[in-house]
Order: sequence, then structure tokens, then C-alpha cells
Amino acid sequence: MNKLSTLFSENKGPALFCTVFIAITGIAGWFAYSSWVEYSAASRAHSDVTAQLAKFAKQNPPPTEANLVQLEKSIESEQSALNDLLGNLRQFQIPSFAGLEKAKTQDAPHLLQDTLQAQVTKLKTQATASGSALPSGFYLALEEYENRLPSPEDVIPLSKQLTVFSWISEQLVPHSGLILAEFSRVGYPATQSGKTDRKALTAANAQKKELLYENPANLKVSFRCEQSALRDILNSFSKAPYFLAIDSLQLQNTVPEPPKRDSGNQQSPQADSSQQDGQSAVQRIPLIAGREQINVSLRIRILEFTERQQNRPSGAK
Repeated sequence: MNKLSTLFSENKGPALFCTVFIAITGIAGWFAYSSWVEYSAASRAHSDVTAQLAKFAKQNPPPTEANLVQLEKSIESEQSALNDLLGNLRQFQIPSFAGLEKAKTQDAPHLLQDTLQAQVTKLKTQATASGSALPSGFYLALEEYENRLPSPEDVIPLSKQLTVFSWISEQLVPHSGLILAEFSRVGYPATQSGKTDRKALTAANAQKKELLYENPANLKVSFRCEQSALRDILNSFSKAPYFLAIDSLQLQNTVPEPPKRDSGNQQSPQADSSQQDGQSAVQRIPLIAGREQINVSLRIRILEFTERQQNRPSGAK
């Protein structure tokens, strides 16, 4: 170490020169490396832009300024039409049943339970008067709240469900002879204790944030009725004050075999042979007017559109 110090002290000029040279070489190397990295990035960006321009050049019509302006106008027109449609769909708002949204927080669970019980009693009375039948334990698909109070934060969603469930039930019970077999919510997971699974609902709500509508509930309804009653029920759904989407509709005749034709009305072979071929072919077609009832299974999705509106794109520059 002493010899090295002596060497540097005796050769200060060459030692200083070597030190400066090493420092300059290191700085130059760092600048060269940085420049190479920036050049590589710029080269890749240039290649990507060149490929994109070549792709655009092959498009028909080409992306000229006039075409881009026309595209912006079309997008704005379509977005305006979509916003108008959403505005019309927002009329299908679901109000809280019996104004429960105005109730005090501490009183709302008790009021919902009392209102639910009163509505179930009313529907049972109407069913008895009209000659229709409700299933045992019928409680407007909210059986879990017959003997248990809902939480205060669940009162408003449940009151909206009660509004729609009551309306649907009121379309069913007036039909004489209708037998309601099932009236239940679907798509609502519950824990073993019967309480709502908060984690599952939170995950479902996270997916809803990207949608323009909410799905307060899904309902499964199964019943037996006359053909005319089914027609009236479906027509009432199409005119409902709420947005009801029928996910599935299954029909099954209660009598699998068609009714037999009256043998006295059958034509004799001699009468058939005396008629024209075309005319006899028409008369041989049996006219079946059965009076059997229909087993119906419905899955109904209830939708409510939010107040959000899609942003219109800015005009072309």
C-alpha cells in the first residue's frame, strides 16, 4: 500500500489523467446505454405505429377526417337514442310497499312484518272468494320473515320485492279454479342459520355496478289454470307497471291424450267416397277443442333501471 501511494505521489500527472479518463469512460458508457434503451423503445413504438397505419390503410372506408367526423356523429346519435331509451325505461320504478321508506329506522322492520302479514291475509281472502287455491305456507315468497324481523337495512329492498310480489299475486288469485303450487324467490343464497349471505350479495352487487339496471329479485311461479286464464295472466304481465322479464315458460297439458271424437259425428266411408278428394281431405282433419287445464312454470326476472346515464362522446377535432 505504501508503494502504491509512493507511485501516485511520484507520478501525479499520469495518475490524475488515468482517474479522469476512467470517470469520463464510465459517464460515456452510461449515456450510451441510456441512449440505446431509448432508441430500442422508440424503434418498437415506430414499428407498432407503422403496422397500425398499414392496417388502417387497408380499411374500407379509410379512416379519413371526413369519415371520422361522420363516425362521431353516428356514435353521438346512437348514444342519444340509448339515453332516451333508458329514460323511458326508468318509468318502471318500483316503489316501497305502503310507503315504508318514510318509516323510522327502528320501526321499519316491525312495520314491514305487519304489512306483509296483512297482505298475505288479504290475498288468501281474495283467493277463497274467487275459487282459486294457494299453496300451504304461502307467504308471498318471504316466508323467512313470518317469525323473524328483517334488519333495518333490508327493509327498503324487501318492501320493493313485496310491491312486485303482491302485484303478481293479484293477477293470479282472481281466476277461478287456478291452483298455485309454487311462489318462491330464486337466486338468493342463504346460510344454514337462514340469514342472508352478505358475502355473496356483495359479490353480486360488485357485478351490478357495471350494469345500467338492478335486479331486485327473481321469482319462480308454478300453477294450474284454464287456457283463457293463462292468456289473461300473460297479457297482464306485458302491461305491468314494473319491468318483468320472463326467463322461461314451461307448459304441460294436464291430459296427455286428446279427447276422442264422437263416433256419431264420424262420416261413413260411403259419404267419404262420394266427395271430392280435396274436400274429403279437409273434412278428415279432426278438430280437437280440449277443455283440459295447463300446468305452467314461470321464471320471472324483475328489473329496475338506475338513474345513471351514458356519457356522450366528445366531437371530432
